[in-house]
Amino acid sequence: MMDAPQLFDDAPPENGPVLPQPPDEALRALAARLPRTVRLGTSTWNFPGWRGIVWSRGSALEHLASEGLPAYSASPILRTVGLDRNFYRALSVGAFARFAAQVPEDFRFLVKAPREVTDPCTRNDRGAATGVNPLFLNPHAAVEKFLGPARLGLGAKAGPLVFQFSPVPHPELRTNEARIAMTERIGDFFEALRAPADGLLLAAEFRNYELLTPRMVKRLKSAGVRPVVGLHPAMPGIRRQTEALRYCDAPESTGGDWRLAGPLVVRWSLAAHQFYDTAKTAWAPFGAVRAADPATRALIASLIARAARSGVESYLVVNNKAEGCAPVTVRRIAEITDRILEEDRPVASGRSAAGMR
Repeated sequence: MMDAPQLFDDAPPENGPVLPQPPDEALRALAARLPRTVRLGTSTWNFPGWRGIVWSRGSALEHLASEGLPAYSASPILRTVGLDRNFYRALSVGAFARFAAQVPEDFRFLVKAPREVTDPCTRNDRGAATGVNPLFLNPHAAVEKFLGPARLGLGAKAGPLVFQFSPVPHPELRTNEARIAMTERIGDFFEALRAPADGLLLAAEFRNYELLTPRMVKRLKSAGVRPVVGLHPAMPGIRRQTEALRYCDAPESTGGDWRLAGPLVVRWSLAAHQFYDTAKTAWAPFGAVRAADPATRALIASLIARAARSGVESYLVVNNKAEGCAPVTVRRIAEITDRILEEDRPVASGRSAAGMR
């Protein structure tokens, strides 16, 4: 006996297009209220679990990596995205240009530098260290493999170019002399990039808590490099990193009222007390928040609001391993930011009069 035809089968076609999820009115209004200096997004975009959130429920999702970016960038609230893949294999000018051609003019990419210049070790396919990396902190390689292609390929759509430094073995940073030596090497590296990076936004992110020091902050500031607030279990919490940022931008400030002197860059990569592989296995396919962290959301929102009040751009990219579903986390942080900034908006005369009755 033949199966009856599925007259009401609403499964997406296997080879159909990837289409954006139509935004609800609340999301449209929220995006319209946020300052245009606020850029929120996720660390990449190719997750089928986002159907009904970022992708329409009728989207075919087999080719998200190559075809999903236009649908992603159609969201009113997602105005940046991470190109983390550049960390693992440096992209060509043409590859960057193809990405840039898929998004609106006001969209920006946050790009991670290739690990060829940010990892002190060479590694095998499983990530295990196999030797000393000869290109670590090589400014010529950084220009050739990263800054040049990103500038030519992305053009004005290049946002923060993030040098995420892979962990240095902790024993190698045990002494104060060793920490100072590494700090000076990184500082000299960025000073050498100052001229070829003119007009680009460079940022530095660490995976060693030992390197988050006043000396490092001073060297980054001197080279015109923004410190990334990188939320990862290997690093101190957001409060200490915020203090480092305050020290960079307002060293004479002793209170809570300080202004950012440059763009804010925040990357929420992994939930506290989590391992990457554990979160990946437990939370896939990343269609819902699995471990909400309202305290971290609020602290990130307060930083974004501070950046808006300082008149500088802010960039936030969130990984699914932060709470379980990055686009939902982004929306929740946007809602908190909106409430914080609401007190800055002029009150309509009608509402004002009503409040005086």
